[in-house]
Amino acid sequence: MKRLNRLHIALGMFVALLLQAAVFPVLFPRWVVPDLVFCFSAVMSIIAGTGPGVVLAAIGGLCQDALSGSFMGASAGANMAAAWIIGLVEPQLFKENLITPVVIVGAGTVIREVIYTFVIWSFGAGIDWARAFGTVIPWVAVLNCCAGALLHYWIYLRPRDRERLRSVSSV
Repeated sequence: MKRLNRLHIALGMFVALLLQAAVFPVLFPRWVVPDLVFCFSAVMSIIAGTGPGVVLAAIGGLCQDALSGSFMGASAGANMAAAWIIGLVEPQLFKENLITPVVIVGAGTVIREVIYTFVIWSFGAGIDWARAFGTVIPWVAVLNCCAGALLHYWIYLRPRDRERLRSVSSV
């Protein structure tokens, strides 16, 4: 498989930020939506390991925090911690199916949301713990599982299938 193009990765993160910060709040006000910035960095951790995943988590999280205007660094730190954990298990992952990103992104989302909720609570934010753990985190995890599977397919599985078809047809 060809190396992932840095321009494509940057464009993917830009689109994720644009959807997360501008499109979703307008289309779905007060709804629970997937965290595409985290999903993108988590999928990159699954595909490429800790380094690229954590870098994308840091950049995307800081941009997310800057656009939201509150708790600067909280999203970045939570995203980075979850991407780092995912990157630790990356060498043992079977990446050729869609079950892997569903499970890993789902577990990573729960870890990320628990860290984020604890951090903002530590800095004085009022948290409705029952709503956070009973509604928001489970829904975000489900939505992120779906988004993570789609991203994994588009970034990793689809290009590999194209290469296999080219190699079979050239033989």
